Amino acid sequence: MAVLATVAAASLVLTACSGGDTAAEAAAPTGPVDLSAVTLKVGDQKAISIEVLLRAAGQLENLPYKLEFSTFTAGLPLIEAASAGGIDLAQTGNTPVIFGAASKADIKVVGALEATGKGDAILVGKDSTIQSVADLKGKRIATFKGSSAHANLLLQLKKADLSRSDVETVFVSPADGYTSLTKGDVDAWATWDPYSAIAENESGARAIATADQAANGYNFWAAGSAALADPGKTAAIEDFLGRYAAATAWSRDNLDEWSTRYAELTSISPAASRTTWTRSIKQPIALSEKVIASEQQIADAFTASGDIPGTVDFAGAVDARFD
Repeated sequence: MAVLATVAAASLVLTACSGGDTAAEAAAPTGPVDLSAVTLKVGDQKAISIEVLLRAAGQLENLPYKLEFSTFTAGLPLIEAASAGGIDLAQTGNTPVIFGAASKADIKVVGALEATGKGDAILVGKDSTIQSVADLKGKRIATFKGSSAHANLLLQLKKADLSRSDVETVFVSPADGYTSLTKGDVDAWATWDPYSAIAENESGARAIATADQAANGYNFWAAGSAALADPGKTAAIEDFLGRYAAATAWSRDNLDEWSTRYAELTSISPAASRTTWTRSIKQPIALSEKVIASEQQIADAFTASGDIPGTVDFAGAVDARFD
């Protein structure tokens, strides 16, 4: 749901905590910070619906700082906006942060989340004769460039002993991907929830592969370097991540209420909403060595395919102070 909201907050002075040993830690506040003077700019997207979740869970009440949400189509534009200073914080799938690291974007990965990966799928039409990824050889496949679905497609092809040159990849927006699949302009569509759930519930699309079979189900928080150098913004980010974790726990424990609210606020069907949040609730996790290594494997796959020039050091893009 496209939203742009500013939430006014009462004045409050908090003391921020810092941790880790990154170079950016030097910018962390060491004394009281007046959060009433801070405006935290958070990038959102329909597939993630940060504002919708926080509002439904009551986590936008009594904010000690001002909060602005702006909506983007997908993760890669969020990374670009954070790098340029247009927003301070964004949540993306597993791939936009890799493309950001590859392009030397002025951002750091500051948090991780985990989902099942089952909502990140390669879909075919209900009447398609395609039964497996191997059947995609010579076919046209739509996806959004630099998205988790792009990574899933690449890794699924590799798993089926196919290369990127064995298929024709068509880079389109999620909305255009849905149209292309239902009209038969492409043979398959690699996308993510809620788009996967919408296509399955509304057009009878069928998943032939999901990310839990080949990729990871991680999502990430990325923050602009300018925000991380600002003590007030840093303190606000720490508070915001705590509120998001609490909201995620609420959505898990109140699935019926959450999926109903999400359907109402985003104007998708209750069935698609229920499907999405049965398999795609994102649980905050640590930025562990396992998480970083998994992301490095995806980065290396993109390098090998030629989608990313040169090598990517994913660990170098991580700032673990908020862990």
